[in-house]
Amino acid sequence: MCDVGDIILIDKYRQNEINLSRHSFVVISDEAGEIRGLDYNIVCNVLSSFKDEKQRARKLNYPGNFEILHYDTSVKNGNTKDGFIKAEQFFYFNKDKLDYSIIGKISPEAFNRLIRFIESLEIDIEHIIDNL
Repeated sequence: MCDVGDIILIDKYRQNEINLSRHSFVVISDEAGEIRGLDYNIVCNVLSSFKDEKQRARKLNYPGNFEILHYDTSVKNGNTKDGFIKAEQFFYFNKDKLDYSIIGKISPEAFNRLIRFIESLEIDIEHIIDNL
């Protein structure tokens, strides 16, 4: 069972009809609901680490990317890399159909900053329902 603020590792997922594998996500909602007639019970944002300073600068130029620093997270095996959350992409999942593991948590302060960042976005949110 995952909770809001958990960092989860999803084994297989889809985005825009493309099969993808093993990626980290941050749970932003664990309330059940329905979107376009399909049931879901968690909503997540993609979480990625920066490979180097050049990538950091490039990724932070996107208005929907939220910077997350390594000390704002607690991750199994001690990942010490800073990264970013794609805050403008909401992935809807049904946990009963999902193979995932909880690998960490972001701090409550960082989570609250993320939510404020999402609320202040001046771009459209992309709702990804390929995994329902």
